[in-house]
Amino acid sequence: MAWTQADVDALQAAIAAGKGARSIAFQDQVVTFNSIDEMLKLLAVMTAAVTGAAGTSQRTRFAATSKGV
Repeated sequence: MAWTQADVDALQAAIAAGKGARSIAFQDQVVTFNSIDEMLKLLAVMTAAVTGAAGTSQRTRFAATSKGV
């Protein structure tokens, strides 16, 4: 299933509401969560999928130093 930004927004709104055990409809399926922790885990997966699909990537930079010798 391909997640959309609308799905991410819907889950974020549900998490913000603060209700743990609830059902949320995503596209053609309904997901029931038992806790906020489950919702946060799915949110991380969804955000990574949407970010990756958009072509946005995270870059890490490391500083290189020398003593000048």
